[in-house]
Amino acid sequence: MIGKAVETTPDLAQEIVRRGHEAAAHGRVWDNSYQLSRDEEKRFIADSVEAILRVTGQKPIGWNAYWMRNSIHILETLQDLGFLYHIDEPSHDEPFIVRVRGRDFVTVPYTFHMNDIVSFPFAGWNPAAYEQALRDEFDQLYEEGTHRRRMMVTSLHDRISGHAGRIRALDRFLTYARSKGDVWFARKDEIARYVLANRASTPVINRGSPSVTGLPGPTA
Repeated sequence: MIGKAVETTPDLAQEIVRRGHEAAAHGRVWDNSYQLSRDEEKRFIADSVEAILRVTGQKPIGWNAYWMRNSIHILETLQDLGFLYHIDEPSHDEPFIVRVRGRDFVTVPYTFHMNDIVSFPFAGWNPAAYEQALRDEFDQLYEEGTHRRRMMVTSLHDRISGHAGRIRALDRFLTYARSKGDVWFARKDEIARYVLANRASTPVINRGSPSVTGLPGPTA
């Protein structure tokens, strides 16, 4: 949730939470924060947390930056603000832990190719094609999931997937996925907490500084 949007349409934000969905943080406004100073970036994120908590009663523990663009300080900053996880990395098909200042911080990976915001603008792309792409992604991961942990992430936006014909295609896919056994339809905060509670079966990554690795990790 974006802080400004929550403040502008509080009834909608409250209804989302009332229906059992997670209120994760997506910034004060929909804009880059990586170019801000460390303190400014922290305030940018904290403002969204405060707005969401004030309006919905739920404190965010998950973070998603504008187009996944964060500063090199992001994991420490999120840790300072009480977050358990972020999603701004598309490197795995399963959640994993990054060690930050000697403590566990969860990454619940993102997928660009399953994001409607990048799928529908393609020439010739349509709801039926997106539905097939969702099925193919699910079937492959479901098959792999028989012998190792796998996770499918689909990113949807109401202004894109909220159109009538696209909702119907999405509903058909969800009906199909629900017909399969041993599938957990989980919120990302549930996944993060599961990972922390089942650390022994979760990949743990010890990374060096982002200035060396080019990846999110400790800055010192």
